[in-house]
Parts: sequence; C-alpha cells; structure tokens
Amino acid sequence: MNISPEKLAELRKERGWSQEKLAAISGVSERTIQRAEKDGSCSMDTKLAFATVFEVSPVELSQSVETDTNDDKPTYLIDWSGVVGLFVMGLVMMSVVLLTGTNGKWEIASISIVWGLTIIVSMISNGAVETYRLYDNTSWIVKHPNYVRGLSKYITHAKAVINNAYIIGVSASLITSISLAIHSNLPQENFPLFMAITVKPIVYAIIFCELWFRPYKRKMERMLQRQNEKI
Repeated sequence: MNISPEKLAELRKERGWSQEKLAAISGVSERTIQRAEKDGSCSMDTKLAFATVFEVSPVELSQSVETDTNDDKPTYLIDWSGVVGLFVMGLVMMSVVLLTGTNGKWEIASISIVWGLTIIVSMISNGAVETYRLYDNTSWIVKHPNYVRGLSKYITHAKAVINNAYIIGVSASLITSISLAIHSNLPQENFPLFMAITVKPIVYAIIFCELWFRPYKRKMERMLQRQNEKI
C-alpha cells in the first residue's frame, strides 16, 4: 500500500507537527513515518491511521501534491441566505445601539469586553494562527468552497467560541451590576438605566453568537455533511 510522500509531509507541516508528534498522535512509529515520507510505502492500517489523524480520505493520501493543486482546486458557491443573515445582524446592531444606547463608552466597553475577550480566550486555547483562520473563514457564511480539509476541527473550535462568548457575556453583566451597585450613586428613578447597562454584555454576546458564529458553525456542518456524502 503506497501513499504520496509529499502529501504526507505537507499535511504534517501544515499543522506544525514534527514526525515525533505525529507518531504520538497517530500511534504509528516514527520510523514508519520516516519511511512513508521517503518512499511512500506503508501498510493499510498505517494509511488509515494517517487518514484519521489528518481528517482526510485514504484516497487523498495517495494523490500527489501537484495533482491536488492543479486538478482539485475548490470552486466557490455563493449563499444568498448568508448575505441576508449578515444584513439582519447589521440592522440588529444598529437598532440596539440607537434605540437602547445608554452611553457611548458603555457600548464600546460592552462590545470590546465580550468580543475582545472571546478572541483572546480562543487564541490562548487554540493559538493565534488557528484563531485567525477561524475568523477569516467566516466569509464562508456568504461564499464557501465546495471542499475544505479539516472541517471538523473548525466546527469544534467554533463551538468553543460560542460557549466562551456566552460565559464572558454573563460574567461581564454580573460584574457590571455588582460594580454599579457598590460604587454608583444612581437615584432610584434611574434604575431602568442601571438595568440597561448591566444587560448590554449579554445582548452583545447573543448578537455575536446567534447572528454570526452559530450560522457560521451550521454552515460548516452542512459543508461537512455534503463532503461526506460524496465520499
């Protein structure tokens, strides 16, 4: 059973893995990996182990880099529902700011804390490069390729981002309410303003998750389903 040495090396280097790390993840010996990257020889079990680790089909491992580059260039499909979704997100953001705006600094602070900390936590957990790729690929909501390698990894990352955004939004609202209750001297008639300020982080977390990242995650899930149906 043969695989493409160039393809195997390319997949490994794309992820920044050494041969030693690939051996630890796949359960294949480092010597076997060296031989496979040298002449492409390996057993069927080894090939399946590589395919599982890299989240590709066994057939792809046999394709040369040149063939994959020249003959299998992805085509891009436009999803107009994604365009409508982003338009709705923009309208909601404008409505929240204009109709429920409390104070410019509170709006900026709420968005910066929720969205900014979500990105920072993602970078800490998954690395700056993977986080950049995830956010850069949100354009798939509107225009997505017909095939993407490693979609499962992006979907898992997106789920974590959604969970983190909600946790940060709720935490920020709780901290804001406690801080205002202790340090602010707002009169009783300004209680509605107090409530508006405290719930803003949750509102922006909902907008971030439900109008941007959850549609993005669902789009990737549909893309993965179509890819699996073609295999």
